Amino acid sequence: MLTKGIDVRASRTHNVGLFATETVPAGTAVWAPCTKCSRWSKEEVAALPEARFTALDTYGHLLRDGSLLLPCLGAYLMNHSCEANVLDLGLDFGIAVRDIAPGEEVTCDYATFVEDAGWSMRCLCRGPGCRGTVTTDQGGDPAVTGRWKDRVEQALRQLPEVDQPLHDILAPLSEPYGRALRGLSTLDQVSSGASVCAPSFVR
Repeated sequence: MLTKGIDVRASRTHNVGLFATETVPAGTAVWAPCTKCSRWSKEEVAALPEARFTALDTYGHLLRDGSLLLPCLGAYLMNHSCEANVLDLGLDFGIAVRDIAPGEEVTCDYATFVEDAGWSMRCLCRGPGCRGTVTTDQGGDPAVTGRWKDRVEQALRQLPEVDQPLHDILAPLSEPYGRALRGLSTLDQVSSGASVCAPSFVR
């Protein structure tokens, strides 16, 4: 699922991407896996022809239980940036870690999809912190995750203070969202093992 105020436009990094049509404040839950997302079981994934799996894995991601999820409502079109404005470390939703201005591309960091073991791609984000090559192994690199953690925890402190268009969907689905809404703001307090690769509703 995907929050309001975001549209699909041409992207300089990869064909098309998601762009804010209005300000998305820091602390906004921007996207999350949900029960409406298309999902293939571990057995169905194993039976997919290689070309079909590659196409689905390009836009979807593997979950911890071996299933593959394709985010709904266009969320699967979110491109990568090494300076992503949406992060999900320790959360089963992506949170805006700074204000996203109208016209700005909405991006996440693909290294957080850690269940796609061995995956890599050449990065075209051209940001000042560009890593050149993005790999899922970087999702376990303390130098990378330390930066994510600081930014996510700062955003979690803002979550209860901003309008949450996805509230009605997230509240019954996401344990970390509920805890953050109650004012908990560290990943130790909020996460409990949840992630976009192990969302609360499939754990």
